[in-house]
Amino acid sequence: MKQWFQRKFYDDLSDIRKESQGYYKHYVHHFFTHFFDKRKVAGKVILDLGCGPGFYSAILAKYGADVVGIDLSDFLISKANEHKAKLRLKNVQFIQADLIDFSPEWKPAKFDFVIAIDTIVSFDYATSKHNHERVVATFQCVNRVLKPNGRFYIIESHPFFGRTSEVLLETGEDFCVRETSYKIEYKSKDDPHHWFTLEEMTKATYESGLAVLQIYEPDPSITLKEENAQAYFFRLKCPSMIVYEICKAKC
Repeated sequence: MKQWFQRKFYDDLSDIRKESQGYYKHYVHHFFTHFFDKRKVAGKVILDLGCGPGFYSAILAKYGADVVGIDLSDFLISKANEHKAKLRLKNVQFIQADLIDFSPEWKPAKFDFVIAIDTIVSFDYATSKHNHERVVATFQCVNRVLKPNGRFYIIESHPFFGRTSEVLLETGEDFCVRETSYKIEYKSKDDPHHWFTLEEMTKATYESGLAVLQIYEPDPSITLKEENAQAYFFRLKCPSMIVYEICKAKC
């Protein structure tokens, strides 16, 4: 796990450079900076769950939110605090902890938003089986600290990501289908992550007293069209990213 966290990709983020990796540049960063604008987050109290090096926590803080970032990795939290110091931010705090252990330190209904960017997908990192119980326990903690009308946003790779095949019909039409090798608990030999299916996500939210309010499948940024038109038009049909907007079950 530590070796993964210390890969250069994360260090690049920690050095305050805008992401250059295609997925983050054309999907995550594009969606995040348009969806969470100043009007949406100014004055809000936000938890960045799995904050990593604090790149997006800092953006929220600069937009006027009061931000708490939490992450398991002491290495990434140290990078996040370096990031905070360089930007001279006063309205963001970083905590090295597991949310399940730390959340009792907070009063209930503390946060307007909880945001998890590529966090839930890492829960099963390098394990042989999907840990549904841990996901539910984490979601229950989110439910506890989320305000009654608050929102929990999970932003991660689409279940179709990297697992699609394009099929040409006799009519000349083409469409994308999920490969037969994609399983409910799909995990390839060379990929240590677990890509959640919609069934798994909705089951975990239901069992933790939450509900999926809306699902977004964001289009890539127009800059992808300029860099790779074929990839751009393919991803308009077959999205690379999914966003779950989640609320309390009685919202």
